[in-house]
Amino acid sequence: MAKREPQAIHTNADVLMNTGPARLIGVLYTSGGGSLDHINFYDNTSASGTVRLELDTTKQGVVTWNLPEGGLIFTNGIYCDIGGATSVTAIIVQ
Repeated sequence: MAKREPQAIHTNADVLMNTGPARLIGVLYTSGGGSLDHINFYDNTSASGTVRLELDTTKQGVVTWNLPEGGLIFTNGIYCDIGGATSVTAIIVQ
């Protein structure tokens, strides 16, 4: 079986990043900092249902998250609500 290549998906707004099964293996975001807000990654095709990953966006600048080996499994899709972030880049494997 061939190994699938990771994809980088960049957004400046809430977005459906993937439909169907995928693994989230990394996240990079920029934020102005300040008030507490969150980036939420939903296991769904909309901003509802199970939040598989929630990141605080209080730190100003660029923040990188590398998830443990294998990443987080999403079965229904990956929807990203960027909350207080300026931009989000997610690394996924379908």
